[in-house]
Amino acid sequence: MRLSKFLSLSIAMSRNQAKFFIRKGRVSVDGDLVTEPNFELTDTSHVIFDGKPISIVAHHYVLLNKPVSYICTTKTSQYTSVLELMGNRSKDRYYYFANILGAALTGLVLLSDDARWTTRMQRKLSKKPCVYKAKSKKAISDHQLWQIKEACLTLSENKTRPTIKIQKQDEKRLLLNMNQTHVPEIMDIFSSADLTIQTLHLEQIGRLSLGDLKEGDYLELTENEIEV
Repeated sequence: MRLSKFLSLSIAMSRNQAKFFIRKGRVSVDGDLVTEPNFELTDTSHVIFDGKPISIVAHHYVLLNKPVSYICTTKTSQYTSVLELMGNRSKDRYYYFANILGAALTGLVLLSDDARWTTRMQRKLSKKPCVYKAKSKKAISDHQLWQIKEACLTLSENKTRPTIKIQKQDEKRLLLNMNQTHVPEIMDIFSSADLTIQTLHLEQIGRLSLGDLKEGDYLELTENEIEV
């Protein structure tokens, strides 16, 4: 493996940053200073960066079913972070969110301590169709359903935006197929139809689904197990 790749996999930095630090003389291999980013390591190579030994650490990839009132953040807030649901997580790891749900929303959240993977996944997920389940506080009338569908049809007339598909499951529940970017608009549409939504739940993004994962639970997966 090339030294620049090893450094970028061991520490949260880009490949270009790794090359820069290597050329600056901040890396040694088996006791010798190495300034060539393409230097090939062996299986027994001992790498030092800024005076400290480094090694490739296996990343964590997590699929979580977010309850209401939790938020996707690593910072202190009036709401509890979803990270608190991960009882066995290492406090030394910094997690990044591939998708973000607000406090009022529930459902699928994907996160990892792999910064580069998370950035790539954010771009992928933003383009994928999503399945949401909406529950109203009161029964949804035929007129309200018509209003919602008409408003969604108007939005979908913009050919650059994905369509929004709505299916009524029972008197209080709707199944929505739409993009993540439609969430603020669909909530405005519900409000204009005088419909109060009790919960909006993200069930699936692309091919990635919560399955039978219970609210508040999470799964640790490998990178290859996550297919969207």
